[in-house]
Amino acid sequence: MTARLLLFCAVISLLACACSVPWQQASTSAPGTSDFEASIARLGRTDPGSPAVLSAQLAYADFLLSEAAGPCAERLERAQEELLSVEASPKVRVMFPDGWDRATDLEYRLHLARAACGGTDGDNELRTAVAAARRAVELYREAFDYRSMVIKQSDVGTVLHRLGDNAAALAAIETALEMDREYGFEDEARENYKLLLTWRGESAGDAQTALLMEDFPQRRAVLQFGWRPGDARITLESHRECVDGGQIAASRAAATFERRVGADKDGGWSVSYTDRLSRYEPGVWPTMTQGSEIPQMVFPPAAPPAVDFKVSATGEFEGVTDSTAFAVRLAAETEELIRAAAPSGDRSRSLIGAAFEATTATFSAEMLEAATAENYQLETAMWIGATLEQGVWYETSGPLSLPGMPRVVVQHRIEFAFTRLVPCTAGAAEPTCVEMVIRATPDEEALEQVIDDVGLAAYTASTEARIVTDPATLLPYAREERLYWYASAGEGRQDFVLESEHLVSTTSYGAD
Repeated sequence: MTARLLLFCAVISLLACACSVPWQQASTSAPGTSDFEASIARLGRTDPGSPAVLSAQLAYADFLLSEAAGPCAERLERAQEELLSVEASPKVRVMFPDGWDRATDLEYRLHLARAACGGTDGDNELRTAVAAARRAVELYREAFDYRSMVIKQSDVGTVLHRLGDNAAALAAIETALEMDREYGFEDEARENYKLLLTWRGESAGDAQTALLMEDFPQRRAVLQFGWRPGDARITLESHRECVDGGQIAASRAAATFERRVGADKDGGWSVSYTDRLSRYEPGVWPTMTQGSEIPQMVFPPAAPPAVDFKVSATGEFEGVTDSTAFAVRLAAETEELIRAAAPSGDRSRSLIGAAFEATTATFSAEMLEAATAENYQLETAMWIGATLEQGVWYETSGPLSLPGMPRVVVQHRIEFAFTRLVPCTAGAAEPTCVEMVIRATPDEEALEQVIDDVGLAAYTASTEARIVTDPATLLPYAREERLYWYASAGEGRQDFVLESEHLVSTTSYGAD
């Protein structure tokens, strides 16, 4: 591996990422088996580390299960080969979003197709399909793909009904209907009510379905800025995994600190933090490696977004107040933590140097200021005065830093939706907070320019997030992000890095 890619996970904050591009068939005509196989082979030669290879294999398996011609046994055997190849790849464990949820869904369809293809094990295939569908429900939930989650829950009921287990089928479809009502999926609920009535042996006409749909919830989130003075505790936890040279390394970073919101004389608000460094783990050294006991790379330190700042009375971000002093303290403390946790061995000195380089780049005052402003924008500012209908996806655009390269800010396409009402905290009885899901995609032209400037062969990235906030105040309670990015360099793109991060932030207030 080149030195540039060897140190990529350490200095990734200096580099750039590109948007995730799904596999597409170049021809305008309907693709055939040979087209898929040729595309997979081409991607395997030109960019073997790319997630696009896995996406192409999953697309091929999908085609074999739904559209390909020929004897079903042969098609299904080929589809299974593609799925087994994908599932055996370490990239699937890191890759998001085209990871286990989609592969598990295709596994469900494979067993369903085998049952339809004939043979002596039809019922066993259906039972295996039920197990795969149940796994897919949870995986879609983790990926914030709630509509696919509900559809798969309905599929569980449908297959159980085919197996003759009517009681379990009814329980599964009732669970799907609870999900429909929670997430506001009206069309899906209407179809599931028809199934419920049919399986009960009752009339499932439009009139009967309409009667059950009379009390289907119609929800709207009205979001207002209404901060109040008070103290809160914030906990952050970041789990990262990196495929580097065919090996998987994992990292855990964490921080816990206190926040105070105080009223200013001019009617605005001051946000200050304490205890920011007493419980901080930067997650530089891998906690686990595959195939080697000695780390071959280091991660950039995960920075706590905890720089003091001010906002106006109406919630407009006015700037940070202590970035320079805190950046010096944060970098010094992080370097001490890096030294204390460094492994022994010949590579230790060079890895410590790489970690220090990443610390200097990540913890500059300018970087902390930019991260603070962006976090406030996503958690609070973009929602002020918004009225959102449940389940409706809205679209806007705005400048955001690229995953893995916070120094580079490009215009993003941002999709967002109010997905459901939830309790603000785990112990709360009533669902008084709103959950929003965000999907951000970098502008393709801007990314092409970044890739050219950095000198990489290829880049992809994807980010999704969920935010839980009080609609009456816009005080945030939780934020969860799942993102991945991929980079390749060198002749034939043999050198690559694929990394993902799962970030969870929770806030508890004094009255909670």
